[in-house]
Amino acid sequence: QFNISRYSQQQLMETSHRHLLHAEEGTWLNIDGFHMGIGGDDSWSPSVSAEFQLSAGRYHYQLVWCQK
Repeated sequence: QFNISRYSQQQLMETSHRHLLHAEEGTWLNIDGFHMGIGGDDSWSPSVSAEFQLSAGRYHYQLVWCQK
């Protein structure tokens, strides 16, 4: 998952209301490389099945920029 924003993550976390945000110079590309489930197999427990959990360790992904 990714998004492009005119606001840094720091500004988004520190600003309490949307109308107080100020576009920053440049553009922010935010990439979430890996996700783990946030809910369980049922509606009443927070447990996530082992197959959907991220185990401890290092994860890698690669991003290649090219211009045509």
